[in-house]
Amino acid sequence: MSPNTSKEAHEGGLDVRDQIRRYRSAFLAVVAMIVFAAFVGGYILSHQNLKLPPWVPVLGKSYFTLKGDFQTAQAVAPGQGQAVTIAGAKIGEIASVDLNNGVAVVTMHLTPKYAQDRIFKNATMLLRPKTQLKDETVEVSPGTPSSGALASGATIPLAQTAPDGNFEEFIGALDAESRAYLQELLAGAGEGLKNNGQPLSAALKRFDPTAREFQEISSQLAVRHEEIASSIHNFRLLLEAVGGKDKQLAELVDSSNAVFKTFAEEDRSVESTIGLLPGALTKTKQGLGKLATALNLVGPTVKELQPFAKATAPAETATRELAIKTTPIFKNQIRPFARQILPVINEIGPATKELSEAFPKLASGFAVVNELFNEFAYNPGVNRGGFLFFIDWANHNFNSAVSTADAHGPLGQTLAYFNCEVVPILKGVSEVNPTARLLLGLLNPPSGAACAGSSAKTASAARGGHAGATSATGLLGGGLGGSTFGQSHNSARRSAAAGAGGGR
Repeated sequence: MSPNTSKEAHEGGLDVRDQIRRYRSAFLAVVAMIVFAAFVGGYILSHQNLKLPPWVPVLGKSYFTLKGDFQTAQAVAPGQGQAVTIAGAKIGEIASVDLNNGVAVVTMHLTPKYAQDRIFKNATMLLRPKTQLKDETVEVSPGTPSSGALASGATIPLAQTAPDGNFEEFIGALDAESRAYLQELLAGAGEGLKNNGQPLSAALKRFDPTAREFQEISSQLAVRHEEIASSIHNFRLLLEAVGGKDKQLAELVDSSNAVFKTFAEEDRSVESTIGLLPGALTKTKQGLGKLATALNLVGPTVKELQPFAKATAPAETATRELAIKTTPIFKNQIRPFARQILPVINEIGPATKELSEAFPKLASGFAVVNELFNEFAYNPGVNRGGFLFFIDWANHNFNSAVSTADAHGPLGQTLAYFNCEVVPILKGVSEVNPTARLLLGLLNPPSGAACAGSSAKTASAARGGHAGATSATGLLGGGLGGSTFGQSHNSARRSAAAGAGGGR
């Protein structure tokens, strides 16, 4: 717009912005009135059950649609807020009523959180008046989960719905006398129940347990009805199956006849078995009583063994460590060794067979040895010594005999006797063998002069009638532990002169 045009417009009048600025107070009042009117209109419409579709932002709502076929939808007025309830709680409203093949189809909009997956295929619907002015309500019984959940838009069939009944229709179905009797009955009931509401309520409350029991009986009868129906169905199937198996049934009857005949022939055995049954039951009872006693003892025993079981834990741990350590030994040493000795074991098989044949004889031999040791261990009684007693004495005497010892060990106490005729031979041997020479030096045998003197003394003693204290052979004795060892020739001569034929 050119500057001249703007100037002309300004000269002809003010623009919109200038007008709003000029009448700003009036303009703001009009805007406030429009906003307030929109608010009031929305409030009124919300209380008039205005339902906006779900595509409207913020104010739109989505519903779970459920339909029901009713025989009559009398007094049902859609859009008036007539409620749909479950156990008295409102879950939605009646949206519309349509006619389909002579059946009233009532469409309901339900809240999804109360209807989605919560109303099932065996649900039922009842039309009931909420007030005396026939303000109808649809009472829904949701059914059981076993029948399956209903989807949105599903229809409850006519068999599962019931319309509201009109009392006028009930009265109209009666004749004049029946209506008169009914009027008298109601009048009498009114007189009887006048001011007796609380006693009547108390009396009805007493029937509550009975009603619960009847309800339980009815539920059980319903279950029994289903079971009987299932049994009849199964029995029909059984009869149909048996009808095609007549030959097999005949064979079954013949087999059963043979079995029962066999049982009849064994009746005496069965009677004897039954006769033995009481004794067996008595023994069983006694055994169970002893078992109970044993169990009573086992319980405390097991409880006392608990510390022992706990104490075995370190042993089990040590055994595990031992097993871990010995596993390589068995694996790398014992197992190869077992493989290597297997041929040897196979070769010694015949020998072990012969050895097994000899074992019975060895058993007899060991039996004799066992009897021998029994004899050694036998104790004949008081004041009588057995083998063990005399073995102790022999051991004591043997210890006394070898009580002398040197650096090479114990020395037995002995007496050595030499024949004077043998001494020259021993001296000849000593000249050849150094060991014999050493032994003769230690034994110090008598010389020839000593032997001659001993012989002369013996002869004189014999002539004198005396018994020789020493032998005529001129024996010389020496003890290994006595003074004979290291005895000089002079002492030997003195002994010979004294007539002694031997030394200690």
